[in-house]
Amino acid sequence: MNAQLLDQARAAYRAGDYTTAAQMFAAVKDPSEVRGEVDHLRGNALMKLGLWNDAAAAYALALEDASYGKKGALLTNQGKAYAAAGDHDAAVRSFTEATKDTTYATPYKAYLGMGGSLIALGRVAEAGTAYRQAAIDGANPAPAGALAQLGSCFIKLGRPGDAIESYRTALDFATPRDDTRSINAGLGQALSAAGRFSEAVDAFTTATSDGIYQLTPEQNADLARAQDALDKASAQRAMAATESAGVPDKIDPLDPLGKSGAFMPDPSDTGFFTLSESEMIQQDKREMKVRRRHRHLGLKIFLVILLLLVIAAAGLGFAYTRGLGFPSQQDTLTGLFQAVSSGEDTDQYLASALTDDAKAILVSSIPADATPTIDSMDQSMTESTANVSVQLSRGGTMTYQVSFVRADNHIGWVVSNVSIDLGGDSSATDTQSDSGSDSTSDLSSSLESDTSVDSSLDAETDSDASSSTSADDASSE
Repeated sequence: MNAQLLDQARAAYRAGDYTTAAQMFAAVKDPSEVRGEVDHLRGNALMKLGLWNDAAAAYALALEDASYGKKGALLTNQGKAYAAAGDHDAAVRSFTEATKDTTYATPYKAYLGMGGSLIALGRVAEAGTAYRQAAIDGANPAPAGALAQLGSCFIKLGRPGDAIESYRTALDFATPRDDTRSINAGLGQALSAAGRFSEAVDAFTTATSDGIYQLTPEQNADLARAQDALDKASAQRAMAATESAGVPDKIDPLDPLGKSGAFMPDPSDTGFFTLSESEMIQQDKREMKVRRRHRHLGLKIFLVILLLLVIAAAGLGFAYTRGLGFPSQQDTLTGLFQAVSSGEDTDQYLASALTDDAKAILVSSIPADATPTIDSMDQSMTESTANVSVQLSRGGTMTYQVSFVRADNHIGWVVSNVSIDLGGDSSATDTQSDSGSDSTSDLSSSLESDTSVDSSLDAETDSDASSSTSADDASSE
């Protein structure tokens, strides 16, 4: 391999002279020589030139170098080349193989490309599954795009309710680099498909409010459908109001003309005018009893409310003797751990009887960014002792024994002592997690960061072209 020519090829790539770079990368080695790094860089230069089939062939040669170790990145780039050339079946095969590489640090890029090719092939349900995998990949720094594509798949599948949730989740995860206008437009389509026309119009209005985003023909059609539905509903309400305008709101209570249809009673129908004096007295007594019962109704209601209050007070008293408090032991413990993690004042969670030195020692024994959970507790009216499992920030678990006493207000609980329970199970995986995280971070930073064929390829490949002349610095991905 001609190392000097390789440096010149990198310089040409860095300067944007992709034609020269591609020619030089091809001349760096003999055709029979296997050099995965050189063919990877040549494939990237060919992608920049729009020579998709040649780029796919270059990536295939790079894959023959098993020692190169960039299988996931090479297959993803090859899938992008096939997709750009219109061979989506081959693209799906390459993307699928890329996701099987367990050393590939950014599989979400392969899932994104796979979703696009599956959509082009009309396999919408499979595309939705790919976009979902891209969205939930922990290495994906911007899942909003994948969530928006998942929402589009749900619309095509006739599931507007799921599409609405996908688009709204995408807006929650959106970063300044994400196109929230496009996401809002997609949300408008989902709301229109769900028959929520007023919300759909609001979403479309938000998408186009700054005059930058232009709705697609399909989105314009959905907006027009939503507006027509709202106009029709408004016209129906106006017609109903017009029809009811001719009906009088109320009828004269005296109704001298009998317009209500209720005429003055006939004496022979009511019997009022035929009552004797004794019958009138008996009727009056009955009416007085009814009035007395009505007067006592308020007293009955008061007594019922009083009884309920007494029962509630008795229940609260019993719960108090069993350790009920506000804040509870779990709330106090969670607040203490959060205060330690954020560096806030912890005095409100600690017993006032503790000295400052005792408080400092107690706080120092609490790990930062940990999550406590009370497993079991022996509680009484004034004191409680709990066995607590603490989930450490790096994945380990420790067991503590925590003592609580009543706060100065005698309602809530505060911590009086925290000790490590050496008899409990704990996992010391912090160091391992840390080293694993560092290695993952190193690997992730050395791989590609592109999500589109036109704009970029592997981040590490680009950085290789702009870095030092050593072979290690030139590694793709």
